[in-house]
Amino acid sequence: MRSRKTRQLETIEKVMRTAGRPLAIAEVHAAAMQETPGLGIATVYRAVRELGEAGKIVSISYAGQPTRFEWAVAQHHSHFICHECKRVFDIDAPEEVPLPKKRPKGFQFLGDEVIYYGYCADCRAK
Repeated sequence: MRSRKTRQLETIEKVMRTAGRPLAIAEVHAAAMQETPGLGIATVYRAVRELGEAGKIVSISYAGQPTRFEWAVAQHHSHFICHECKRVFDIDAPEEVPLPKKRPKGFQFLGDEVIYYGYCADCRAK
């Protein structure tokens, strides 16, 4: 059930829409607090749940990483994870990754997820 559109929800939606990369709940909270001081973490969790249920954001999960959320986009993209700060970034990647010739018998391909690792520009500058 969707609640009324509050200033807090609008702020969190704006943060998600303009982030340009997947954000963990703590990152959403920190960014939204800049516009709406005093915003509670429970409000962020509630808003993220509502935005997910509405199909506006999607979650991404990687081993050893907190679940992150990003604005739902139609185009194919991959992610880059910085080894130092652990932030996750969207990157352009080939739309089609060749399907390996060796695969389980009866395998039906549905999609792929490519993850790139390294150091982001901020961490390299340190």
